[in-house]
Amino acid sequence: MGLTQQQKDQLNSLIDYRDQITDSLFHIERILKVYFPEEFDIAYQHWIPQITTALYEDQRWLPRGEQTMQNTINRLLDKTNNDKVGVKKFI
Repeated sequence: MGLTQQQKDQLNSLIDYRDQITDSLFHIERILKVYFPEEFDIAYQHWIPQITTALYEDQRWLPRGEQTMQNTINRLLDKTNNDKVGVKKFI
């Protein structure tokens, strides 16, 4: 049960959007750090790690539930490689 070409295209879009969010977060961090350092400290302690953790399997930030955007992408990539060894996780 592989993905259709349209699904593969949309998977690439998901990855691109995730990268855009990461890039935007980088710029937000820079603005806060340079112009609003007190707010940066608060953001860095709370919501910046939340976003990073949700986008990637970056558990050094906040160990939490297993579901991240990277998990979703990995499952979709497994479907594109159903005849090959993928990044499947077994529970």
